[in-house]
Amino acid sequence: MGLSDASRIPAGLMTLVTKSKLPWLAVRTPPANLRQAAGEQWELAPCDPLVPLKQHFCDGGVAVLHASGPLADPVCLAAVLEDLQRSSAVAVILVTAGSEAAAELSGRNGQFLCLDDNASPAELRATISAAASLQPAIRQLRAELDSARQATQPSSEKAEALDQELRLASRLQRDFLPRRLPEVGAVRFAVLYRPAEWVGGDIYDVARLDETHVGFYVADAVGHGLPAALLTMFIKKAFQTKRIIGNTYQIVTPESALGELNTDIFDQQLSGSPFCTAVYAVIDTASLILTFARAGHPEPVLIRPDGTCQTLPSRGTLLGVFPDETFPPQQQQLNPGDRLVLYSDGVEPLLQCEDRHVREPADLFASWAGRGREEILLGLNEQLDAAPAESRQADDITVLIMDIQR
Repeated sequence: MGLSDASRIPAGLMTLVTKSKLPWLAVRTPPANLRQAAGEQWELAPCDPLVPLKQHFCDGGVAVLHASGPLADPVCLAAVLEDLQRSSAVAVILVTAGSEAAAELSGRNGQFLCLDDNASPAELRATISAAASLQPAIRQLRAELDSARQATQPSSEKAEALDQELRLASRLQRDFLPRRLPEVGAVRFAVLYRPAEWVGGDIYDVARLDETHVGFYVADAVGHGLPAALLTMFIKKAFQTKRIIGNTYQIVTPESALGELNTDIFDQQLSGSPFCTAVYAVIDTASLILTFARAGHPEPVLIRPDGTCQTLPSRGTLLGVFPDETFPPQQQQLNPGDRLVLYSDGVEPLLQCEDRHVREPADLFASWAGRGREEILLGLNEQLDAAPAESRQADDITVLIMDIQR
């Protein structure tokens, strides 16, 4: 298939449209899991193969593409992703593990989420809903960009160049984030990551350290935008979680990891007060013992299966302020059914109640007890999207959830 054909919908594709005419989804002959995921919420209807795919993307919404048949061809897939990038649509792409299309998509970032084509209907439904939740933010960003272009028409070329540079910076920053969260024993993770601008001052990581240990952290550089984003790149490269010593290795303890990072930042003597906060934890998936240390960051929140909730306090100041600062570790025995939440202070707007009363972070997350981690993050996303313009997201937001499955 040549480039001139790639932007047309291959024969056999269908269009999935909600009964309320909201998002549309283009897919190959719908597999059973997608038909079940659609249920009564969405209707399947034929899609005209002669209409260029980019015209459908221009309508926005959510596209579900099955990367097989014509769409498995790298040239066709690349052209479709290019059309997608120029639109306000978001795509959910079903791929077969180990396929050429999966390899092609693993090296790309953009307005799409990938899912195994054997995913359960529940997973597929949740992923489509997650993609749909991104739409308001994308439309808002494009509207703001259009306004900026109109206001600076004489310097439109410079604005376009700046926009492209920010897009590239955003993609590069996201490349530093984990592409897939590890699943070890009964431990599972989920994350919400929303920079306030194209790039942000929050960064997180979840990494398997050996057969039974997983290390994970959330760090928040003071401020947001490009200066803060540059500091997050330094944090990512300087954060040491494991050392290789000859033919063996050593897991770096949370207090040592934060202490060494603090020294690295302080020794750089960077201008502009480049301080940051962080919380780093290591979970032993065999014993379920959690060890963590904190550096000026919001305290982790522990939610028990019965809905009781508590913060886990520990001492430690901002990173990069004092050269010899220590970060005393704390341990917590976890049990099946427990949930741990790490978050950045960007969630504070969500703590405001209608009566202007400010809730404790533990109260916010406890209100979601009993719900799945993905459902919690979707709910938080919806709250942020529904916020009035005057309380628009002003800071970067990261929420990392760790569940101990029963």
